[in-house]
Formats: sequence, structure tokens, C-alpha cells
Amino acid sequence: MLKKLDLQSHWPFFVFLSLVLLKFLFVRGLLFENANIFKTIFVEIGYLLLFFGLVELLSSKKLKIILYIALNLIFTVLLLAVLIYHDYFGYIVTVHVFSQIGQVGTVKDSVLQLIKPVYFLIFVDFILLPIYFFMKKKSGAKTAERINLKLVLPIMILGVSLVGYQLFTQRDAKIANTVLAAEKQGILTYEILAVKDKAEAASTPLLTSEEKASLPEKIREIKGIEPIPAENLKLRGIAEGKNLIVIQAEAFQDFTINLKVDGKEITPFLNDLLQGSLYFPNVFQQIGPGNTSDAEFMFNTSLYPSAWTATSETFSDREIPSLPKLLKKEDYQTMTFHANDVTFWSRDKMYPALGFDKYYDIEFFGNEDVIGIGPSDEYVYEKALPELKKLHDSGQKFYAQIVTLSSHHPFKIPDDKKTLQLPAEFDGSIVGDYLKAISYTDAAIEKLVQSLKDEGLWEDTILVLYGDHFGLQPSGLKENDFDLLEGLVNHEYSFLDQFNIPFIVAVGGEKLGEVNEVVGSQLDIMPTVANMLGLSLDDYVHFGQDIVNYPDNLFGMRYYMPVGSFFNNKIVFKPAEGFADGEAFELQSRETLADFSQYEKDYERISELLNLSDEYMNSLPKR
Repeated sequence: MLKKLDLQSHWPFFVFLSLVLLKFLFVRGLLFENANIFKTIFVEIGYLLLFFGLVELLSSKKLKIILYIALNLIFTVLLLAVLIYHDYFGYIVTVHVFSQIGQVGTVKDSVLQLIKPVYFLIFVDFILLPIYFFMKKKSGAKTAERINLKLVLPIMILGVSLVGYQLFTQRDAKIANTVLAAEKQGILTYEILAVKDKAEAASTPLLTSEEKASLPEKIREIKGIEPIPAENLKLRGIAEGKNLIVIQAEAFQDFTINLKVDGKEITPFLNDLLQGSLYFPNVFQQIGPGNTSDAEFMFNTSLYPSAWTATSETFSDREIPSLPKLLKKEDYQTMTFHANDVTFWSRDKMYPALGFDKYYDIEFFGNEDVIGIGPSDEYVYEKALPELKKLHDSGQKFYAQIVTLSSHHPFKIPDDKKTLQLPAEFDGSIVGDYLKAISYTDAAIEKLVQSLKDEGLWEDTILVLYGDHFGLQPSGLKENDFDLLEGLVNHEYSFLDQFNIPFIVAVGGEKLGEVNEVVGSQLDIMPTVANMLGLSLDDYVHFGQDIVNYPDNLFGMRYYMPVGSFFNNKIVFKPAEGFADGEAFELQSRETLADFSQYEKDYERISELLNLSDEYMNSLPKR
């Protein structure tokens, strides 16, 4: 029987099948705590049998080898992407994200730092295969030229059966944790189901105009918000008519505020600014796949970002209600400054969709005084200030968003710009580099504020500062980094430290001097600032809230945490497959909560809010 099948002449099939399967075993072993050899084979091999079986149907020996090598390369690159993406985001990448591959060139230094040497083991076969082919050729081993249906048909039937079983049994599975989903379903099934879920989400019925009109009230009802009369709102209109300058600081985490190392402050200027400002130390990021661009989107809209792709790439063709559009009704000029190529994350389309009158990108700033991926923060502020002064001197109110770059991963500040000396134990560590980058960010902001004062703009300005997202990802840290961080934050560094970003508001001419401990999110920043500007959001669809006046909060995160994760005033919750097998942590003590059953209603409410946000975004009219 074996002789009739002529297995030896089909050696390329068995060689490449074995190689790729070994790669799946290797990668699953790195990704999953409970990786099981037999389970890996069961959930992954069906696709390999199907793809390689199709190749084996060909009669051309040369074409077969080319396609086997191509499939091997495709699977290898996919697995490498899964490893790197998981290291940085804690998320199993989906094929949707490959549409963003063009962004990699801009952040190549950060990507390269994430590649661990062990990952290159999945490319070893590309070195060994030429030797193997040479030996085969020398030994006279033949490759089948005719289609051997007695071999190929059983392989194809088995492959189709295994794939069909996986897709059928997992088609309706809703596993919140992407790592758990990929482990249970198989990496390739997970990818296919992600495409299916996105297609289903895109095909949901659009909201009617009546449903959209009722959304503000519905959101308030779900969140349990009882509106307060405008005349009773704290800080209402305290900055009305003032110019708005918003600094979105790259990778700025809150633990650096008021932090001292060896007696030296990391952010001495901001620490001093806080004495007369409003400071929220318990605000958390909510960005999605678009990272920094998602943070921009959330500040300007108070809408949840897209779950699958960068919001700027998915919805930049829509008419999006926004803060710039609200301010334009109040006769403001609106602009955004970002010293990168404006096509990065499709900002050239998103900025007009958000209603900005003008944007300034690398074409305006040039390539002078570069730190990392773009011109330094100091240079950006120096170039932006004359544009703002011209408007101010002409009596034109303005809103200026400034997105900084200098503290971007991998946090390499040139020696001549370093403003901080650290003890020897920080030398060569990413934590040390990060603190120096944040210290430089602080010094650059100090120069900007001083310039605003010198040019007579400060008294007429409300300055907002917040972090776009984390800088120090646990999976990218070494043991020494964790030890250093534990000494800085006085507890084990966790995702709560990672996702915690600062939110500071300074109003020229006002001495606020308040630390507000309320738990908040990036969605809450715009409504809080809108109240201070005297803007009404009563009929504006937004999922955040003014956390000065509405401290009882509930908000979700669904990218860097499993879908359905939420924060409220007391806990943060992370589902596994669902609610019952999830984890809850007390925000104040950071301790695990054994019984969290009382919060199941919050889990249901956050799912409803996320669905409403998606439905609303999908229902926005095309531009």
C-alpha cells in the first residue's frame, strides 16, 4: 500500500508540513501558558493539510517547490507578527492590522527592539533548506510529477474535515481575551473568525435619525447620570472665550508626576504647575489599534475608537461630530500640529473629518533638530508659537492641538538634550531611558509655557495636557527593569500603572490648585474641558463625562484589555472567556477581588455602551 502511494516522491509535502507545524508548536509554546502539543496539532494542522494538499495537486515540480516555500514564508511572517504584536500590545494580532503595515517604517526602531533573538529560530529552516535540497538533488531523490489522488484526496478530506469542525464549533464563540481565544480556537481559526466578526459588525443595521437623536439620553440612562442644571455645575465657563492649547504627550505615564529619583524630580516643571492647576491622577487610556491617532480621536470626540483597525483609517470618510466643530460655532480657528508625515495613520483624512481648519505636519516643520521619529518637542513648540501669536494678536480665538514625539519608544534622547542624571543602576535600562525622555518632555513644556507668558498669550489660554498611551509595556521589560519600577512606584508594576496617564488643566489667570482623585478615562477629558469652556454637550453624542461634576464613572477598554473590560469607581475588571471566569482588582489596594458577582450589571452595561458606540460610528453619514 505504501509503495503504491509512493510517499518518498512526495517528500516536499511532508518536509514543509512538518516544518510549519513545528513553527506553530514553537510559537504557541511562547505565547500560551498551557500550550499542549496534541491540541496544537489538532487545531492548526487542518489548515496546513488543506493548503499544502492543494499544492500537491499540481504536477509541476518547480511550481510546487516555489509555492511550498512561499506558504512557509507567509506562515512564518504571520507567526513572527503575532509574537511581536503580542509583546507590545498584549493582544493577538488580526489580519485587519496588516492593512497598517505601511506604518512600520516610521516606528522601525521600536519594532526592532521588540524582536527577541529566540524569534529568529522560526527562520532557521530558510538557511537549512538549501542544504537539504542540494542533498536531495545529489542523492537523486525525485519529486512526484503526476497527481497522486490516492494520497492527496485523503489529505484534503482530512484537512477540510478538521477546518470545518473548528469553524463550525467555534463560529459563535465569544471569547473576550484574544490570547485565550487564539489558544482555544487555534491561531488560524482565530484569524478567520476575526474577519467574520468584523464583517458582521459592519453589516449591522444603521441607526435611524430618531435613534441617533435619542442616544445622548440613552447613554446617560445606561451610565446612571442625572443631569445637573448648568448654573450648578462646578467650574462652568471658567475658561469661556479663552484660547485652547492641548498637548497630547507621547507615551506619558502618570507615575512620573511628582516622582523623585535620588532626590531629583523627573517632572519638576509640571510638579510646580500643578500647584495652580486641576490634576487628575487616576485617568486611564482607552486607545485601540490606532494608538496615538486613536487618542487624538477620543479627545476630539469622546467616542470609543474602532475595535479592529485604526479609527482614522476606518472612519475618516465620515461626518464626525467633534470639539473642533463645536468650537468653530463659537468663532474659533482650529488647527493641529504633529511633526510627522500627515499620511501616517491617515491623519490627512481624519483631521478634515474632525473639522480642523488646518494641520501642520513634517512639511511645515522640516527635518531639523530630530529626536527619534521626528523634530524635537522644543522645535515643534518654537515653530508653532508664531502661528498662535498671529491669531492672538489679531483677536482671533483658536484651538491648537499639539501632538509630541520626543518621548516615543525607544526613548533615546541625545546627550546634549538630556535634563536628568540618574544613579548608576539605571544605566542601560529602558526604564532609565524612559525617565530621561519624560524629563526632557517636561523641560520642553516649561519653555513653551514661558514663551506663552512672554508673548502675552498665557492669561488668555486654557492649557490641557494628557498622555496618549503607555510607554513601558511589561512584556518589553527585563527583570532589572521590573526591579527598578517597583522601587519607583512602591509596589509591583502592573497594567494599572501601565495604563494610567496624567490629565492636567491649567487656566491662565486662575489658581485652581486641586488634585481630583476621581477615576476617569480618555473619553472624559473632552467633556470635562468643554464644561470649563462653557460648551453644552446636552445634545451631543458622547460616551465620556465631565468628571469634575459627575464622579460616578463607568468606562470600558477593549484592545489592550479583553473586550468587556471595564473600570468603575472601585474596581477594574478583565473577562477571560466571559464574566464568570474573569478577574477583578480593587483600584485602591490593587488586590484581587475574590467575589465580584455584584458587578455583573456593569459588565452588561459596558457591553451595551460599546455596541452603541460602534452602531453610532457606522451610522455616521459619508462626507
